[in-house]
Amino acid sequence: MRRAFVSAAFLALLLLVCCQPKPVLPVVTSVVADAKSAFVIMADLPLYGMEQGTIVAQGTLQIGEKLALLGQPTKAFQAGEERDFVPVRRDSGKEGWVRADLVISKSILAVVTTDMAAIYEAPYSTAATTSTIPRLSVVAISAETAGLTFLRVTGFDAAAKILLRNVYLRNEGISSNPDDVQGAILLQLAAVSNGVTQQRAFLASAIKDHPGSLFIPELNAALAALKAPHSSPPAPPPAAPEPAAPQ
Repeated sequence: MRRAFVSAAFLALLLLVCCQPKPVLPVVTSVVADAKSAFVIMADLPLYGMEQGTIVAQGTLQIGEKLALLGQPTKAFQAGEERDFVPVRRDSGKEGWVRADLVISKSILAVVTTDMAAIYEAPYSTAATTSTIPRLSVVAISAETAGLTFLRVTGFDAAAKILLRNVYLRNEGISSNPDDVQGAILLQLAAVSNGVTQQRAFLASAIKDHPGSLFIPELNAALAALKAPHSSPPAPPPAAPEPAAPQ
């Protein structure tokens, strides 16, 4: 009788545990551009106005910024070279023109997470090149290759000043997690900033707003370096008294 009671109590406890609501886990959603939007893939990309086929600088755009595409590319001269420019609108409502090859539509914003990731010229293991792309590089993944072993990406190698267009990276060396992407962007903005106040703001925002970033250790280290007191040079020893003048 006692054994039956214990079994019944255990069964009731098991049902109680199983029926408890499961905690809701956060869903990581990649930032995606469709056919009517595009990502900026180069830091400080110039935004232009256009007058009778001549472009006039109006400001700059940050890497990773998402723009609305307003029409088809138009050719214009820049520094003596004819290029394609596309009309865009920022979230603020400001409109202008940008180089068509430096904004990527139908893509997913991502960041390289491995050191010096190998670049492939085709989606095959045998198509590896001798070139690499640095860690923290922000790229746009072609939506057509999302989830595949090899991802077709477009990005700008700031160190080499080379546009990497429609090259391939292995899937395991890249992340489209928004925390990783934004953490990398803010870390790079802090690195090129000349003001300590601005550097601290970028780093603190990245740590607070994107706590799940893979780059949190680097962000914390960079912020700690800013807070560390600067050692001042030791004070010179007091000067020896001048000898008394002879009487």
